Amino acid sequence: MRPLLLVGAGHAHVALVAHAAALRDAGFDIQLVDPGSFWYGGAPARLMRGELGRDALRLPLRAFCKANDVRYRCDRALGLDARHRRLWLASGQMQTFDTISLNVGQETPFDDTNVAGSGLQLWRASATYELVQFVQALSERQGGGRVQRIAVYGDGPRATEIVAGLVNGPWRDHLRISWFLPGTRPLPGAPWRVNRRVMALQARHALELIVNTRLSGVEEGAVCSSDGRRFGADHVVIAAGAGAARFAHAAELPAESDGLSVSRRLHSPTDTRIYAAGGCAAMIGRDMMRFSEACEQAQVLARNIVAGARRRPFKSYRPGRAGHVVDMGDGTAIGWRGRLWWQGAGLARRRLRRDAEWLALIARFNGHD
Repeated sequence: MRPLLLVGAGHAHVALVAHAAALRDAGFDIQLVDPGSFWYGGAPARLMRGELGRDALRLPLRAFCKANDVRYRCDRALGLDARHRRLWLASGQMQTFDTISLNVGQETPFDDTNVAGSGLQLWRASATYELVQFVQALSERQGGGRVQRIAVYGDGPRATEIVAGLVNGPWRDHLRISWFLPGTRPLPGAPWRVNRRVMALQARHALELIVNTRLSGVEEGAVCSSDGRRFGADHVVIAAGAGAARFAHAAELPAESDGLSVSRRLHSPTDTRIYAAGGCAAMIGRDMMRFSEACEQAQVLARNIVAGARRRPFKSYRPGRAGHVVDMGDGTAIGWRGRLWWQGAGLARRRLRRDAEWLALIARFNGHD
């Protein structure tokens, strides 16, 4: 059997485990390496509204892997020697492999060195378990009478859904929300009418929108921008500036700042047995990899890992074919594909059906740690 290592339990690898039978039939012995649980990150607006909690979003990996006949190792990968097919772990052990796939997510470069003494609480939007803790903190302090100052930094669908969930959540009257955009649009790349619809949140909910501002660090009771301005805050949600986890650059393979370089077939351009997906992958000449397309990425990974073993034609992944859908937090959603856009409750129901598949999977393993 050929050792196949899946490093990181991101959305693409969790979806890939569903193809374990086909991978075993191709002669692979599969092992998933990750230091913790999987957290579903596809419903930030509902999480911010308090609809989804820890039990609904957390999948225990050991039980999940056992049910799919995949070996699970609770450990963190530290180094990768692509040439000699070796992976070093935080436990001090080394694993050899024939084929490897990385799905280790992203890290934020935001300077948080002074957070401990600042009186602020910093939450990474890329880590769902931190958003769960953030919502719990808001809930616990709701009855204290003091308005909580929330700074959300970032643009794109995830930042938009976090803001939409907060302004439509049960504690909205106890929050003062400031949304910091690195540029001028909440959704770069979306049609202007879509951005105008999102920016209408400002007028309806007295949301403070601060454009062309890059946050660079924190001081006591405030966040600081790169041009020296200070903004008072109690909580800071970082939903921008994320780059691939440092491990994605550990193998001395072709890489960009966004992650390990991969072709449309999701393998390294210099090694067809090293794959990457999700936020740690940078597709050559294409848009960034989105976790909302994790199932599509998993299908391509499974097909091509098998194809590599059996010397069959590879399949290409084409991002963005389904378009983008953003939950507006009020029972409606807005979506676009190229210059076409649409909105309404029907689109929100479609989005809920996608979430329901993941949440049903997690519910099957609740209490099976």
